[in-house]
Amino acid sequence: MAEQASPDWNATPSTPTNDGAASPKKSTNDPLLQSIKQFVNLTNSALSTFEQATDESSTMVVSRLRQLGTQTRHIAARAMSTYDHRAQYGPQIVAGTAVFMGGIMALRTRRMPVGVVAGGLGGAAAYGNIYGYEDHSAPSWRNSLPK
Repeated sequence: MAEQASPDWNATPSTPTNDGAASPKKSTNDPLLQSIKQFVNLTNSALSTFEQATDESSTMVVSRLRQLGTQTRHIAARAMSTYDHRAQYGPQIVAGTAVFMGGIMALRTRRMPVGVVAGGLGGAAAYGNIYGYEDHSAPSWRNSLPK
């Protein structure tokens, strides 16, 4: 009696087995397949139209943002240049700030002394912003005294 080898269930066959049965061919006239193809084509067409519309609108938005960015950079560069040269117009800036702040406060409170105080504070703040504040803490003024 010939000894038969036990099948190895974990082993994968190296070549697929063909029982000789012919695989059924799909009919191209099948109404289900035709309807699926039409649905896929319709979906692809709709997605293509949507993508084209999205690309056109995003291109317009990006173009507008690019122009806006260019203008903003130009304005920011001019503002920084003007800010760097603020000391050239120091007295005008200080006086304008003091008059503006004093006028606003005088009109709001309908009291002239409040406007004068607010104008003085606004002028002092503008002066400090333009020319900087000296360090007047206790140790610093002592160092400036003659020995």
